Amino acid sequence: MAATLLALLLAAASSEGKTYAVDPATSTVRYHVVHKFHSVTGTSSTIEGKAVLRPDGQAIAMVRIPMASFDSGDRNRDSNMREAVDAARHPFVVLKGAMRLGAELPAAARALTVETRMEGEVELHGVRKSVVVPLQIQLSPDGTARARGSFTVSLDAFGIERPSLLFVKIDDACRIEVDLALREGKS
Repeated sequence: MAATLLALLLAAASSEGKTYAVDPATSTVRYHVVHKFHSVTGTSSTIEGKAVLRPDGQAIAMVRIPMASFDSGDRNRDSNMREAVDAARHPFVVLKGAMRLGAELPAAARALTVETRMEGEVELHGVRKSVVVPLQIQLSPDGTARARGSFTVSLDAFGIERPSLLFVKIDDACRIEVDLALREGKS
């Protein structure tokens, strides 16, 4: 699916669609995990990504984040998390997919907000899994957009040995939140 999505992204960028690039200065991706004694949030603003909005209202997107860029405020914990996801061998988490925004959006001359679902995949720890991400997309006539959403993945499903504290492992569920600022650019 990765090769197919990349080919679609490149083909769509060369058509009459609008291409958007992630602005990492005002974007974040966060993960949340829970342990019996506390919860942890790791945040990254080191985000690369593009989205293409085609004239028919279909959109495709791909985002990748270096695993080493997530910061929870505790260097030791961050080091343990990088080890758990084997960041040396699998340095990125990748999210890609497609969604339908509506045919009126590419030509809109006013700000619009759309609730949609992106169907795609997440690649984490060298494993790819299908995912559906509910998103809120805000498009502005000035060529900017904002995409926000969250979804939960199973660490066990990705083959990740869950870190433990006092012999108690963190919960299997890992919630991922995206808040992406996008700017329209050239195809």
